[in-house]
Amino acid sequence: MTHVFLSPHLDDAVFSCGGTIHRLTYQQERVTVVNVMAGDPPTPLPDTPLVRELHARWAVGENPMPRRRSEDRDALNCLNAEAIYLNIPDCVYRTAPDGSGLYPDGDEDIFGPIHPQDPAQQRLTDLPVPGTKRLYAPLAIGNHVDHCLVRDWALRLIEQRPDITLLFYADYPYDENPTNARQTLDAFDFGDALQMVTYTISIDDYEAKARAFQRYESQLSTFWPDANTMKERLYQYMTRTGEGILAERYWQYSPAGDPYGK
Repeated sequence: MTHVFLSPHLDDAVFSCGGTIHRLTYQQERVTVVNVMAGDPPTPLPDTPLVRELHARWAVGENPMPRRRSEDRDALNCLNAEAIYLNIPDCVYRTAPDGSGLYPDGDEDIFGPIHPQDPAQQRLTDLPVPGTKRLYAPLAIGNHVDHCLVRDWALRLIEQRPDITLLFYADYPYDENPTNARQTLDAFDFGDALQMVTYTISIDDYEAKARAFQRYESQLSTFWPDANTMKERLYQYMTRTGEGILAERYWQYSPAGDPYGK
């Protein structure tokens, strides 16, 4: 069985599913992470407040993507997973035909509705990994536009390939706030198509996930003041998810009338 994790950005699959990925590869399962918004930014860069803020924080130059892809390869090596990098830019770099940034001003843009001129909507088409049996996609907890686009892509893929089992994962760290998942589930009406499941994660899986986290050196400051705080918060979150034991949370998608009975 081939497991394919759709990662909107160069860290989301590891942040949300790193323990599961390590458990699967330890069991000799093949795991591929498809990093969707992994392309280089345009030249010239969109001159927006958000791009200026992020580049100042990351401090990795005008084009941070080679560094970020390198960090991701190191992280996935910790988990023994394969990687594919698509060339769609992050939403902060995507532009309208006149070159203006589509998501210029921070949270109100990137956690708002998908821009009607967003070119990523047309570029997400075929699944780039043949032989996929199990597909993992973000539930889009927190409503980040890139997560929403990848979630919707997964749903379209399943329409074309109903033999694939689809599981949505809890987007970490947005799922640290326990109200965010409920708001997402209420806003996106799946009806009875979702069944929540939790996967128990061993301490070795957790440690491998934490090691992989630390490979994203340019990104850690976005969410945590230091690596120790990251590990502590991650442990607390995963034990809360498992009601006292380490776990990661998913929702299996089984639309009514599914002939495969997934």
